[in-house]
Amino acid sequence: MPESLERFWEDLLLFVEEGKVIPVIGPELVAVEEGGNSIPLYHWLARSLAERIDLPFSDLPDPFDLNDVVAQSIRRGDERDELNPRLLQILRKAPTTLSPALRALASIPTFKVFVSLTFDSQLELALAQACHGAKPRTIACATNTVHDLPEPYEDLDEQVIVQLLGRASSTPDYAICDEDLLEFLHALQDGQRRPVKLFDALRANHLLFLGCGFGDWLARFFLRTARGMALSQKRKRWVVMADERATSEPSLAEFLSCFSADSHVLEMSAGAFVEELSQRWHAAHPVEAGAEVGAMQATAGETGPREGAVFVSYASEDRNAAQRLAEGLRAARLDVWFDQHELRPADDWALSIERGIERCSLFLPVISHASLAEENRRRYFWREWNAASNRAGGMAPDEEFIVPVVVDDTRLDQSLLPESFRRKQGPSLPGGELTPEVAQRLTEIVRNFHRRLRDTSR
Repeated sequence: MPESLERFWEDLLLFVEEGKVIPVIGPELVAVEEGGNSIPLYHWLARSLAERIDLPFSDLPDPFDLNDVVAQSIRRGDERDELNPRLLQILRKAPTTLSPALRALASIPTFKVFVSLTFDSQLELALAQACHGAKPRTIACATNTVHDLPEPYEDLDEQVIVQLLGRASSTPDYAICDEDLLEFLHALQDGQRRPVKLFDALRANHLLFLGCGFGDWLARFFLRTARGMALSQKRKRWVVMADERATSEPSLAEFLSCFSADSHVLEMSAGAFVEELSQRWHAAHPVEAGAEVGAMQATAGETGPREGAVFVSYASEDRNAAQRLAEGLRAARLDVWFDQHELRPADDWALSIERGIERCSLFLPVISHASLAEENRRRYFWREWNAASNRAGGMAPDEEFIVPVVVDDTRLDQSLLPESFRRKQGPSLPGGELTPEVAQRLTEIVRNFHRRLRDTSR
């Protein structure tokens, strides 16, 4: 590989690691499976809509897309507003098949905001699967109202998908043809309808345009809109384009090379680019990839949980269940303190644990018959549990801090646990297997912790 291209990947991975990259995702990354073959979702939708409204393929260009179907339908006198509910019905019956590239993109945990130029929900599904069911926040834009990020980019503590051209519904509030696209882009020029926090984020971060399928001048226009300034003005913010159509239009690459020195038009498909990015990311970050269970262990240099971490406390008999729970939490992109050391440097370690309990967002004691056995009543984990109980005693009654996790058939109300444990609605997770519902609940508790932390620091 040429040295300059290797430097490109090294720099890009650094930007991704720092959370300074926003992917802009187009239709090239979404697909369905039919007859054992993967085909682009929007090609499938175009063909299915034509069949649904009895539009002969012979009346359409070869190949044809969704805009061609809509345009020909209008030419023959069909009602434009009737197409949206038909398309929604078709989309709901589409075979749910996530492309490898979309899964690969969702597996990189440092992306906070995704801008989607499609109206389907495949990206949302891919992120939910990558996070064990914890869904991202999805914001669907419209031409007549403002829909913006909930907070400035740097304050976000959850993943957000912005569907810039709307989301499929029974009403014509999403782009299915070129005229709709024009209306959405026109709305973005209106200061009253522009999502300010989103465009602040687009200006401040590096952008990945992945399979957007824009033509030459539309790509130039969209880049100028996203940047908010002349492309020739240097801001040291990259624009990376991986797009089959962009590579086939040399005039766009020539324009960007002359007037946007920080732009990179890659001669590879969006899918190939994303899969290579994912492979390089996970090779450099085995903890996030979940490749090694040992990476979850506390290291000798650590002094306790980081601010806002989830503290998993357990008896050694429950190590396997606790380890499985920690894996699920990390897959849900939560910062986890999971200590596997048996020998502790006594007072120094005890002090760091107590401080860690004060700093953590959530305390998860792993409850089982083994942990509550008579012979275990003076084990070290009880010190952690009692410290957490004391910490909870100084909190407001409605603040969730201790969530007991029951990994067998133990009943909380009949155990000798502290009162602060027994009055909680602890989830039952046999063997420590995290469910999507519990992952979502715990993620929300952690988000609330960080919101309170930000509010008190302002």
